[in-house]
Amino acid sequence: MVVRTKEFHYNIFGGELKSNKTLRNLFIALTGIVLIGTLGYWLMEGGSLWSAFFTTVIIMLSHWKHGENDSLAEQLMLIFLILGSFLILAYIFRLAADYIMGGEFIETQRRKKMEKKVGNLKDHYIVCGFGRVGKQVCEDLKHADVDFVVIDRDNRETKIAQELGYLIVNEDPTIEESLKMVNISSAKALISCLGQDTDNLFVTLTARSMSPNLYIVARANDDINTSKFEKAGANRVAIPYQIGGYHMATMALRPAVLDFLDVIVDSRHQELEVEEIEIPHNSFMIGKKIQEELSRTRTGVTVLAVNKQDGSSKVNPGGDEIIHGEDKLIIMGNRSQLDKVTELVK
Repeated sequence: MVVRTKEFHYNIFGGELKSNKTLRNLFIALTGIVLIGTLGYWLMEGGSLWSAFFTTVIIMLSHWKHGENDSLAEQLMLIFLILGSFLILAYIFRLAADYIMGGEFIETQRRKKMEKKVGNLKDHYIVCGFGRVGKQVCEDLKHADVDFVVIDRDNRETKIAQELGYLIVNEDPTIEESLKMVNISSAKALISCLGQDTDNLFVTLTARSMSPNLYIVARANDDINTSKFEKAGANRVAIPYQIGGYHMATMALRPAVLDFLDVIVDSRHQELEVEEIEIPHNSFMIGKKIQEELSRTRTGVTVLAVNKQDGSSKVNPGGDEIIHGEDKLIIMGNRSQLDKVTELVK
């Protein structure tokens, strides 16, 4: 069994390592000055270590100590502590200025707002990978006006997603902790479109173990891996070159049919769309015929198919077809008609 663990990584600006190193150096410098001052006053004044430490801290905080009658060594120590504290204070001010003026402060606030938005998502879509396929998936989800979040480990891709206004998390989607960050337990579906089949397989396995009811669509580059994805828990497996080949062949063989399909599938065309609606258990439509409640003359929509809970489907069902709970109706109409039917069903 192969297990992936989360390793140290840079954040979206690659600054995590730099920040940690700066804080460490600052702490070492401060500790060194306090230690030198404590030992120095302990040796020179002969008191307790606590008294020497207290004197050192007071000098560094107040920058003052009456030392006209002190020995030369004590006066030099006083100057050393005051100058040292000034240097540390100046360095802290410089770091603060760089943080604010360099845009890091604004970016931190923006990142916190994004994390809050991601944490509040519910019934959203998770897109793993923002490559060529992932970009197209996000574009279609945006046009469908649904909530979604992108997760990708490539800093360049995440910056592009940011510029497009997408919710983005710069993490490795194959790791369990990363999927928790995008609120996978409340997600509606996950689309894994990473470049490598092994990565998509890891995402599928991890996501299925974390959310048994999550709908998962996985990308596969080789059709021989389809069964592996299905065993791992993917509900659907998409093979880009097969889809592209089918699309191109249909363009040549049946161009008019393809144009029609593009119109009803593409959410950017508002004149005609296809929607899937599930009949809830408490719907008043249960036990009634399609022609009674969903006839075209009454609602304006056309029922293209009925997908039953047992997995069977009825294409172009007759008007006397009985509606049952958890039936999934594939209906076609304009956006306004589909919204009205959705509200009617619920």
